[in-house]
Amino acid sequence: MPSRATSQLLHKKLSRLEVAERVIRLHPRARFFPAPGQLFDLWHLGVAWGAKIRSETCTCPHPGGVHVHRYIESGELHAGVTWQAGATLNFDVDKRHRIQVSGDLLP
Repeated sequence: MPSRATSQLLHKKLSRLEVAERVIRLHPRARFFPAPGQLFDLWHLGVAWGAKIRSETCTCPHPGGVHVHRYIESGELHAGVTWQAGATLNFDVDKRHRIQVSGDLLP
């Protein structure tokens, strides 16, 4: 799952597994998203899309053992994503503290 995260920016490339499962897995260091289950808005081209984070405890092979996977749940975002391996989504926090999303999205 290639991605690069800082405190305010996340560049996300969808993997084949994410495309097959139709999920957007978040990098563990993408801490600017709210807590799992809390409703929030993702902004794209001035339009707010309702979203929330889902988390699941996982025991997949990972150096740290049991850990948590976090996913974005958003009907509008999922409908707009170009579901191809390698498609890129960019998440950024603007000056108004809104999470902006751009990248390989359908108009």
